[in-house]
Amino acid sequence: MTKKEEKEIRIAVVCIVLNRPFWSFAQEMLWGINTFFLKHPTIRDKYTTEVLLWSDMPIESFSLGKVFPAEPIEWPMPTLMRYHLFLQQEEYLKNFDYIFYIDVDMRITDWIGEEILGNGLTAAQHPMYALRRNYNPPYEPNPESSAYIPRPGRMIEENGQKRFEPLYFAGGFQGGKADDFIKAMKIMRKNIDDDFGRNYVAIWNDETHWNKYLFENPPAIVLSPAYIYPDSLISYYIRVWGR
Repeated sequence: MTKKEEKEIRIAVVCIVLNRPFWSFAQEMLWGINTFFLKHPTIRDKYTTEVLLWSDMPIESFSLGKVFPAEPIEWPMPTLMRYHLFLQQEEYLKNFDYIFYIDVDMRITDWIGEEILGNGLTAAQHPMYALRRNYNPPYEPNPESSAYIPRPGRMIEENGQKRFEPLYFAGGFQGGKADDFIKAMKIMRKNIDDDFGRNYVAIWNDETHWNKYLFENPPAIVLSPAYIYPDSLISYYIRVWGR
């Protein structure tokens, strides 16, 4: 098969831009995706990326991306109900090979490449809990919640010795194969609704349900916390990791 005959891989990047304080982040996020997200010259011809946004921002404000109108709603509903919003366009999302969600207030500063693509789901370790062993990840503590899990993790080798590494995944960058991510979103949507039926919201909203799902369905790709550093803690990570 020649290079021209190879099938392009279709990627959807989904974002939520609800409520006026988040509007200012949209254009920079769109620029970052269209500059760095699977755009390195060595691979960019293999991939077609489409940005999909659910927003209450005037559509004419966007120069890039496809916009699905959505109503403004009080925090934490914009993040907790993300899977409900995305699944409104389930049939459209089925046209893609991979789907990735990125928080709209994140800034992409370097190449994001094929290392994020696997045969299943992709998750990024939460930086706060990946780098400080004395911090306990905030897993859902209420056994009556559908997001409740025991302490998950994996055994790793460090300096010639094995140790238990707790795994807690950030909600701000997630995704994977389209079929797998759509399946995950449906189950998380149901679990969130089940909690609503008990008049309960998980301790860290959608992120808690993401961790519960990954506990039961381990991700194919585990990314380092470098994919989701908060810029407000740059000096902290320089001290911890030296960069």
